[in-house]
Parts: sequence; C-alpha cells; structure tokens
Amino acid sequence: DNGMRYLVMEVSSQAYKVHRVHGLTFDIGAFLNISPDHISPIEHPTFEDYLHCKRQLITNSKTLVLDAACDHHRLLMQDAAMADVPVAQYAFLDGTDGNGTDGTAGTDSRSGARDLFVAARPDPHNRMGFLLTADGAELGPFELAMPGTFNIANAAAAVAMALKAGVPATDPAIHAIERVSVPGRMERITAGGNLVVYVDFAHNYLSCKALVDEALRAYGDRNPRITLVAGSTGGKAIDRREGIVKGADGRAEAFYFTLDDPNFEDPTAIAEQMRSYVTDPHAETHVIVPREDAIRAAIEDARRHADRFNVVLLAGKGHERRNIINGKPVPYEGDAPIARRLLGL
Repeated sequence: DNGMRYLVMEVSSQAYKVHRVHGLTFDIGAFLNISPDHISPIEHPTFEDYLHCKRQLITNSKTLVLDAACDHHRLLMQDAAMADVPVAQYAFLDGTDGNGTDGTAGTDSRSGARDLFVAARPDPHNRMGFLLTADGAELGPFELAMPGTFNIANAAAAVAMALKAGVPATDPAIHAIERVSVPGRMERITAGGNLVVYVDFAHNYLSCKALVDEALRAYGDRNPRITLVAGSTGGKAIDRREGIVKGADGRAEAFYFTLDDPNFEDPTAIAEQMRSYVTDPHAETHVIVPREDAIRAAIEDARRHADRFNVVLLAGKGHERRNIINGKPVPYEGDAPIARRLLGL
C-alpha cells in the first residue's frame, strides 16, 4: 500500500506455531539451518514440533532458497517437491568430504556443488576472503566485514535471494554484502599481539560451535588458548544451556559461566547447570554471576597466559544493553564497551 518494491523479514518457527503470518505467501523463502533450539514449555515442546513449524515456510513460499548442507536436507527437498516449490540451493564449499549426515548435501567442491545456484569457495589468495559463483557465472572475490564461514554462507544466501528477486548478478549492489557490519555480531576487539576478544550473539549449539570454529580457522596456526564467557536465558530454550557448552567443549580451555537474561530463574543455578555439562577434564570452569566481573576475570586470566595467543569469546548478549531479571529489564553496560574499557581502548 505504501509503494514498497521489496520487503525482507525474518519469520520464526513460533510465528507459524501461533499463526502470526497466517495467509502470507512469500515470493522467496530462505531456509538457512536447523538444530535443536527454542524447546521449552512456552515455545516448542519437542524438536519435532520445532522442525514442523519451521518447515511451514516452504509451503508458504513461491521459491525456496536452501542451504545445501542443512541438516534434514532430504526432508526439506521433499517438502518443496510435494508443494511444487522450485529450490535454489547455496553452500559454502569448505572442502569437507561431501558426505553430510541425515541426507545433507555435503559441501565438497569435488562433489560438483550438487546443483548449487550460488556457491562460495575459499579464496586461495586471501585467507579472510572467498570467491562467489552465481548461476554458473563467476562474480569474483569478496571479503566480509564480519568474519566467519557461517557469515560467508549467509552472504551466499543473501545473494541467492537477491538474484531470485530480480537483481542482476552483474549489479554492483551485490558487493554491498562486503560492507555489512552488525553490532554484536562477530565484533572483534584486538588488544596487543597476543589477545583478541570476540563479541557475538552466539546463544545455542550451532552458533557457539560456529564461533569457536571461526576462532580456530582464523588463529589455529597460533595454538590459541580459547576462553568462553557465556550464560543462558531463564524460563525458555532450556536445551541451549547444554548446547552452548557442547559447541565449545574440548576446544575451549576455560569457561566462565555468568548472567544472561535469567528472568525468574536463579542465575547461579543456570550457571552451575551449564558448568555440569563440561566434559573436558582439562578445562577450567568458573561461575561468576555478575557479567562484568566474569568478563574482567576472563581477560585478566588471558593476560596471565601471555605466553599463549588468547582468544576470549563473549557469547550470548551481542550488543544488548540490558538483562531481564525477575521479569524486568535491568540496564547493562554491554559486552563490547566493558571489554574495551577493561583493555584500555
């Protein structure tokens, strides 16, 4: 009614569960990934319910953009076929063996990219960059302001959506993805030659695993000592507590469990529960409920290990400036401002 030509929106699984998008048909629907999340008495009672609700996007879209390496890939492709919805697949071809589990497509370039509409590959001349191919045409080298292979995959999805919306592959606007920077998303703070801090909204297994993956991809040749500072929400998404730990367990050498929107739950109990999921007998674990104190302790600990290259991951809050405690928002300085202040930046 207002003359807009394009509208991009995020549609959650719960939007379909409670019919918030009832009657809407999208020209393009993008299904990026799926892993256990949002499972609690007030969200989805089971993973099966979560996946069922999220799949409704497919039958309510005219074209599906799908990650070829997504879990349950075969089921999602069947959904699209039954609804007669054409699929445009994308992937980041990272050189794995191409034998994805549970019917996933894998991401090996040797497997022929498996009917990919958009493919991203590592740039052999730029460790932080990638090469992009769209509908068989080479679009050239790219480098994102936000690092991480998961962000490269998301960039490939964005390009696939734009092309299906009618943007020409040769349009310079495609390169706008390189300049995207979102506060609290892979925000990197450097302090000296042997310490880097990442602030990211990683708050479940998939995103926390991706965060640690990126730290190892970027700094693995320096034998990094990885420290994770994280909490988890109270009253919902209970599975996240174990998932966050699982995403870093065996790779992080120190854990600091702390406050993150506990709402009506005891934040110490949440932190202790998360601590119980650490299985690595060599990892240090700490419970420090005040989040600023936990960040300070993690940075001070990293400085005590100055003989190693240290990566401190501040996960879960992103750029948020509040904590939900006893049903009310309580002002919070923010992970990045705290980290910069403690580092003297």
